[in-house]
Amino acid sequence: MYKSILLAADGSENSYRAAQQILNIAESDTHVTILNVVEIDESKTVILHGANSNQQQKEKLSQITQFLEENHIKHKIEIKHGEPAQTVVNEANRHQHEIIVLGTRGLNNFQEMMMGSVSHKVAKRSKIPVLIVK
Repeated sequence: MYKSILLAADGSENSYRAAQQILNIAESDTHVTILNVVEIDESKTVILHGANSNQQQKEKLSQITQFLEENHIKHKIEIKHGEPAQTVVNEANRHQHEIIVLGTRGLNNFQEMMMGSVSHKVAKRSKIPVLIVK
């Protein structure tokens, strides 16, 4: 169905479930870009403490990458810094992906009304289909 998929993932159980759904929409030649967005505040903390941010982020995604490898799905990891929703939409547009797949954290109605959710913002701003997995 889709040859170029952008999987927005943070290493959580929700993003792992989103990765599992890729099997339902992938073809034999599908390529998945796993996008991990580090928020600005988190980036500053990591830099101040001298940690290897990219390596830590890749370790958080190891369950997802292992799952994709076991299912013979070609993939790569992209780590970006910024505001998550806007960064996901920008990356989807920049690389001409066909669909964005991401999990939802399941905010309650009050939390979503006050803060909004990344998945809601991505769905609202994206010009391509978005698959939100609960």
